[in-house]
Amino acid sequence: MGNGSSKKIDALEQQQKALMKQNAELAQRMAEQQEAHKQQHEATIEQMARLLLALADSKNNETVIRNEKRDIEIEGTTYEVVQFVNRGGFGEIYKAKVKNKNMMVAIKVMKNTPGLQDEIKNEINFLRLTKRIPIDNHPIIEFYGSKLTNEGIFIAMELAACDLVTFWINKVSEGEAQEIIVIGIIIIIYTLRALAFLEKLSIIHGDIKPQNLVIVPSEQAFCIKLIDFGTVEKLSTLRAQLTVDATKSHTLFFASPEFLRRDSKNLMSRHLHKKSDAWAAGVMFYLLFCGGLPWKDQFEYENFCNDPNAKDVVVPEDGGYKMIIELLLKKNPDKRSSAGDTIMQLKAHPVFGKIVESLHKNFCPVDDVCDMKVPDDVRQGLIKLARPGHYADRSSASSSRDKSGPRRSCRYGRDCYRKDSDHRSDFAHPGDSDYQGSGASSSGQSGKLRCSYGAKCFRTDSDHLQKYSHPSGSDQDQHGKQRCRYGADCH
Repeated sequence: MGNGSSKKIDALEQQQKALMKQNAELAQRMAEQQEAHKQQHEATIEQMARLLLALADSKNNETVIRNEKRDIEIEGTTYEVVQFVNRGGFGEIYKAKVKNKNMMVAIKVMKNTPGLQDEIKNEINFLRLTKRIPIDNHPIIEFYGSKLTNEGIFIAMELAACDLVTFWINKVSEGEAQEIIVIGIIIIIYTLRALAFLEKLSIIHGDIKPQNLVIVPSEQAFCIKLIDFGTVEKLSTLRAQLTVDATKSHTLFFASPEFLRRDSKNLMSRHLHKKSDAWAAGVMFYLLFCGGLPWKDQFEYENFCNDPNAKDVVVPEDGGYKMIIELLLKKNPDKRSSAGDTIMQLKAHPVFGKIVESLHKNFCPVDDVCDMKVPDDVRQGLIKLARPGHYADRSSASSSRDKSGPRRSCRYGRDCYRKDSDHRSDFAHPGDSDYQGSGASSSGQSGKLRCSYGAKCFRTDSDHLQKYSHPSGSDQDQHGKQRCRYGADCH
């Protein structure tokens, strides 16, 4: 009996070891399959990104209006102008070669008219300043130099392959559906990166549209960059919006509702909000990926802007961009997602996050602009971009706070770079007796701002959760279980 029991135990032990070995082999195969799937996914993203690079670098994207042959010297460098390639709203674009070097550039030429000088000087100053911000794959077109003469104003800059609208119409629209979706997401991600760069500087571009975003290829990568900065405005960190004068240029449909809204005298408000560029990006994405605009014509869009009961834009399900575009197209700018917030949501998204990770690994970082360090002298120089007369009610705005009342605590704390008296009189900083740290600004009972994504928020990082509140009770069912954010769509 004892021997029989011992044999049974040995047999059971052998069975258990065999089962454990089988499970280990199964786990190894599953891990290998998962790794292979991950590598295949990354390879697909890399393939799509390289396809985008190849398409952008194609000679078919070039539009040559006429050949040229003349030399021009700009800041000590001689350029051989070879082709006239484009005409824009602010001037003409020429293709040129640096003399005695194998380097091609673009030269923007504008008439030297009194009304245009301020715009051009603004653009040149902005390009000079942002060039000094140390960041890889800079999202602003590279500036090489400028020259002002009686003949015209010349700006030498980096040569782009094409703008987004040319690229999309000529190439991507002919591809396979899956390729179009992935390339579309890549374009969205790097466009938002460029806008997040401006948000970090409290800069409003003011004329975001497909023609003002270009693809610049390099040997192994590419970058989507912003151009045309004659309309840029520097937003004070003390306010969320500013009012510009009646001569401010804009592009219909891409101009935000707060800009086009009319007052009681039927005059256009011309308000620019810190998220006005995000609105324009949403319209641009809708146009590129949905094949048209959300409104039939100018009349319908102006009605949308001025109707207080108008509902937010609903984006078609096709293409997989619905969530991204709808949050950028919130009519109320306070509820609208910023470019930086959208990037962080994409990074945390279970699907889009993998694309972000793959792009970061194989090409260019995506969220690096959200944490970039800006030199103090650059910030001080950007403050001077705020042009006289472009702020409405400046005097009343500066005295809106009761000077005898308590100051608000500066959200930048010890990292605040501002030393001017206006800022210091309005905001307390570490070391001041009335400084209250991160808990000084609050919204709601939790003392946190409400996340505009609500229950749809994917972010779990501590920085976001400490600053923003999310629905709590509504996220749980009657049994106290956490509700799945995907609801009926959960697989």
